[in-house]
Amino acid sequence: MKTMTQFQGELPFGRVRIPFDVPAGSHCVTITGTTVKKGFLYAAAYDANQAFRGKVLFEKAHKSLTIQPQNSGLGAIDGAIPSGEWFLELYNLEGEFRTERAMQYQVDALCSEELVNSNAELELTPTVTSDHDIEFDYSHMLSSDSRWYRGDLHAHTQLSDGHNTLAAAKDIVESQGLDFFFFTEHNICQPKLPVSNQCLFLPALEVTTDLGHFNVHGPVKSLDLRDVEHSSQATMEAGLSLARSGQNGGHSSLGINHPMMKPWHWHYDQVDLSQVSTFEVCCDPTWSTSPKATEEALLVLNEMWNCGQRITAIGGSDSHLEPHERNPKSDEPSIYGDPSTFVYSHGLSGEGILSGMRNGQVYLERRCGLKFDINLGDLLPGNDSQGQALTYRIAVSDSENPYYAECVVDGEIIERIALSDELKSLLIDEGYRWCRVDIRRGELSAALINSTQPASEECEFEGCINAVFDGKQPEFNQPLVRTWGELMERMSRDEV
Repeated sequence: MKTMTQFQGELPFGRVRIPFDVPAGSHCVTITGTTVKKGFLYAAAYDANQAFRGKVLFEKAHKSLTIQPQNSGLGAIDGAIPSGEWFLELYNLEGEFRTERAMQYQVDALCSEELVNSNAELELTPTVTSDHDIEFDYSHMLSSDSRWYRGDLHAHTQLSDGHNTLAAAKDIVESQGLDFFFFTEHNICQPKLPVSNQCLFLPALEVTTDLGHFNVHGPVKSLDLRDVEHSSQATMEAGLSLARSGQNGGHSSLGINHPMMKPWHWHYDQVDLSQVSTFEVCCDPTWSTSPKATEEALLVLNEMWNCGQRITAIGGSDSHLEPHERNPKSDEPSIYGDPSTFVYSHGLSGEGILSGMRNGQVYLERRCGLKFDINLGDLLPGNDSQGQALTYRIAVSDSENPYYAECVVDGEIIERIALSDELKSLLIDEGYRWCRVDIRRGELSAALINSTQPASEECEFEGCINAVFDGKQPEFNQPLVRTWGELMERMSRDEV
């Protein structure tokens, strides 16, 4: 027995609820949709008991939510199939502040007695419940070593607008040698995460609106928009409240994504910076506008720290592509783990990684093989140095490219040194508020050695070692700005 219900319509910025009937005896519900034209349309399914049963981002290419008692498809939640009236909520979140993109859609709901063999070959752990709760053991350790762990904080699959299946994504992540990984689908939390002996896959989502994008790493609930007013601000606030509830439980970390990369830049002025843990200075370096956006983000980071907001610099691949694909104008892959964010943690666990992110025990790089210590290992990035003099020892293992270190103190470049596979020292006297070291790929010319001006475009950002701070400075106890809007206002005043 099979029954098919078909819907079509057009949805401008807004949402619509579509009911459909699931007959008694159905064991599988498959919801397939397309936007007809290129665009985004979110689809969340709820069963006859009002239980959440899955979410997917419909695009022009047909995508399906396959819901069944076991082995449901990508984005769907396992469980009994109750008969009665189910409903699908469709959301178009684009067009409030940018050009409206009315989405024409076609949706088929197929109910069947037959089960579909979906994802059965991939070992998965359910993480999202039918109540939108996230069940994940953040204390579970994949390794007990205290060390730097390498991961990616921003990535997509076919569940949102990525090209990789979940199985392919797991294979790529493992082949890249990553220790931890967050799937950050647009407004969707992966309801099942791959099981791996090599890599810790962790819950996350990317809250996505016309006002900007941010990641919630380690949420305790998924994003439920049923009772939220349909606006970019209300969606933002729903995501921020998710992050707050997770932070109160000691898990979540909130990160602003590609803050200066138009048209996806951050311009939600009301966000309280004390709630923000991380700031994505480097996002998909193979995207054509990424280098310029990175340099602008570093200037904002300087101002944040000068104002006393100790927010951690991170990277994110934001990879959407299969390894053989390329972004326009790029000859290298946009791949999970480029750039990589390294977090110092006492054991490879969700609790450890999220705590390290919130505390700034982080550095990032693309491919140089960075090795360093601060005061012979007595200090880690993010630590309060109490203003003591600093000695950095820095080396890189990549011999294919030239690299140099750029020491940034209180927002000013004070010294540059060429790097090799032998440890080189950087000495910083007392009297700083904060000190960060950026790594650049390119030759260190004589002119650059004696200059305090920013590097030319030929010397691309390769990574950075997050700041150590002098916690005795008053702004770190009483920040000079509270919100993003206040920060931008201050920066515009400084430019005048």
